Amino acid sequence: MPVHIVGESRLLRDMFLAICEAHDYETGHCCGSLADLPPLPAKDLVLFYSHSAGEALEAELRAFRAHKGGAYLILITGDQCPPEVQAELSQYAEAVIPERKSADALIAALQVVQDGYRIVLPGAEAGEAAARMTVQPRRNGSANGFNNGPDSGPDSGHGLSDREQLILAKLTEGATNKSIANELGICEATVKVHLRTCFRKIGAKNRTQAALWASEKLPPQAPDLRRH
Repeated sequence: MPVHIVGESRLLRDMFLAICEAHDYETGHCCGSLADLPPLPAKDLVLFYSHSAGEALEAELRAFRAHKGGAYLILITGDQCPPEVQAELSQYAEAVIPERKSADALIAALQVVQDGYRIVLPGAEAGEAAARMTVQPRRNGSANGFNNGPDSGPDSGHGLSDREQLILAKLTEGATNKSIANELGICEATVKVHLRTCFRKIGAKNRTQAALWASEKLPPQAPDLRRH
């Protein structure tokens, strides 16, 4: 599915275009507003940056949903958009990402949305905690593809260590293995080993499934295990 890029700034559009093409994403239309997009096939991806945070932005998103409801929308908000507004806008988008996130987080979001999930920012919490992205299923039931049986509930003995829980929590933020390794002061190969162990313990087949599991089963805050 192609990625269509929308934003007021030509420079930002070119930047997002370069990021997508560098990661082998097929790109489609580039334009200045959502209204400029032609009719789109269902499940096409629209990457939309807006520095606005008021009623005009919500009206633009509402009109997009009314006329192009089958397309998937990833909204990138400006720094002036508070978390509670981001949460409100998430009803119109499959993913809401602050512009301070990295290019790796953007590509991770594209993959998550392609796999049929949504990414939102919780609006109930303020400050640093509200900057965590949460992965939520678009599908119901057990179609997520990993173990949702009686042993995988919120009180189950999943056997994850504190370090493993922290690494899984980082997946819900769209973090890459390299960024996790840098933050925790370990090598990237060690992160990969931890992830393989996590996948085996929770019955996940890939990063998307693991991120979804973590968003549903793990506590809101994981312990800080960085080396000092």
